[in-house]
Amino acid sequence: MLAHRDQNLSRDPVAIRWRRWLAALGVAAGLALGAAPAVAGWTAAIKPDPLTRQPRCLLSSERQVVADGYEQTPVSLVFNGTSLLVITESELDPSFSDLQLVVNNNPPHRSDKIARKMVLAFDQNVPELLRQLQEERLATVYLRFWPTWPATQSYPVNFSLIGFKKAHDAFTQGCLPAAGSSPAPG
Repeated sequence: MLAHRDQNLSRDPVAIRWRRWLAALGVAAGLALGAAPAVAGWTAAIKPDPLTRQPRCLLSSERQVVADGYEQTPVSLVFNGTSLLVITESELDPSFSDLQLVVNNNPPHRSDKIARKMVLAFDQNVPELLRQLQEERLATVYLRFWPTWPATQSYPVNFSLIGFKKAHDAFTQGCLPAAGSSPAPG
């Protein structure tokens, strides 16, 4: 009986249209999900600088979320022209001297410079750091949050570098769109 019903549905024009529509929707969703990692995860835009609060051109990553020992906290990378900043919504703990940024398999960049308790600044050897960010595919920042008691570990946060070079090019032009592209709607 079920086989007979399935045969009738396979010939029903409405059922055929629904199946085609659902199949097309599934393909479109699959393409959208498959393309998500290739979307540029970096933008250059005029925003308030996290340190000075003055508007300026900033190069920013997509926000990632990490467990800080108590809750989930967003983390992003922001380049303000002089420092690469790690911005969190949880208080950072520099007491173990292990806060660092690793770009692919390059030697780590270390820092203990914390501003406003939630901003870690990497301001040493910035030209080399920018070169690595433009040429590599992945940056991992290792953070500790306060208070995590007992102290356990640093928490890795991964950032894709896809789109960094293009966003950096816009950043060096003062956040102007690339030639031939239309400006973003304001």
